[in-house]
Amino acid sequence: MKNISVWKNASHLFFLLLLVFTVGYVGSAFMTPTTWDWYNSLAKSPLNPPDFIFPIVWTILLFLQAIAAFLVWGKASPRWFVAQLMFNMLWSFTFFYLHSPSISFIVSLLFSCALFINTYTFGKVNKIAGLLILPTFLWSLFAIYLNAYLVF
Repeated sequence: MKNISVWKNASHLFFLLLLVFTVGYVGSAFMTPTTWDWYNSLAKSPLNPPDFIFPIVWTILLFLQAIAAFLVWGKASPRWFVAQLMFNMLWSFTFFYLHSPSISFIVSLLFSCALFINTYTFGKVNKIAGLLILPTFLWSLFAIYLNAYLVF
């Protein structure tokens, strides 16, 4: 009986890792060579990190999100977790594919709201899960600044 529980938990974790990294992959698929030319032509904030930082940070954040969701599996509604993932993908689409910093700025606000609610929701069920989502929320605030810099 215990072996079944271990495999069930492992399958939940695998599913969540697959889910979040699929979202990350789909988001990165909107970055084409043409997109990079456009992105490099933008007047970015002096605080904009070097390009190589973004995939490193997002890999860590996506991993933390999957672990957080695993810790509350079956105990918390996945509604805001799914919403944050969808806004994450939508941001990449609106920014990189549509080349629209203005629309992506609005999406980044929605993304941060979903993250905030999800951090609170997960934290009520499991404090560690809430803390694991918190870095993504903080990064999203920084992303709002970077996006706003391009818009305003």
